[in-house]
Amino acid sequence: MSANNNKYYEPLEQMMAIRHQYMTKMIRVHSGQDIYNFFQNKSVLDLGCGTGEFLNNYCEMGAKCTGIDVRKNFKIKNKKNYKLFNLEANNFLRKSKKKFDIVFLFEFLEHLEEEDKIYLFKNLSKKLNKNAYVFLSTLNKNLFSKYFAIEIAENILNLLPKKTHNIDLFLPPSKLQTIAFKYNLNLLNTQGILYNPIIKTFKLSKIDLVNYFGTLKY
Repeated sequence: MSANNNKYYEPLEQMMAIRHQYMTKMIRVHSGQDIYNFFQNKSVLDLGCGTGEFLNNYCEMGAKCTGIDVRKNFKIKNKKNYKLFNLEANNFLRKSKKKFDIVFLFEFLEHLEEEDKIYLFKNLSKKLNKNAYVFLSTLNKNLFSKYFAIEIAENILNLLPKKTHNIDLFLPPSKLQTIAFKYNLNLLNTQGILYNPIIKTFKLSKIDLVNYFGTLKY
């Protein structure tokens, strides 16, 4: 993996714990279950799975996991109940005959053009089992997110490679809700994420002006 790729994936690796914390909270609130029991025997799809390390955690909990990414930077090898594919997301969704109980869209939607986002949700809605959950994180669209995600993170602190993000592709929660509703997905929750660059950790926040999590249910 190149140095540039390492810089891209480092913040994503730092987000793993807060993703798990957020999902634990949402699963407890909306299903009444412990996250470890919840993932048992579930069919999980991770679109934009990156190195595959985050998805592997849920395979180890007993889920049947499929990961998709256009970059082939996988660190985990395919094994029983865990398969990674170097494919474009919408191509996979169009061709796959599988249906899923849980979908991850972490730090993924902000890299898609608007028409591709809409097409993704259209395709995704056909691949969900009844009562499926979609967990996501993405970037809000406003002057704050442009300043912190691009000017600060990319150009000043060099936390990410330059030109990782494009403000035109960012997705405000209101737009997410509109797209989701069109394809029979109920937006249960959004919650902000704050990053501390000094100690390199994320925490949940009531402020969703930059990064935020979302939970959808089919």
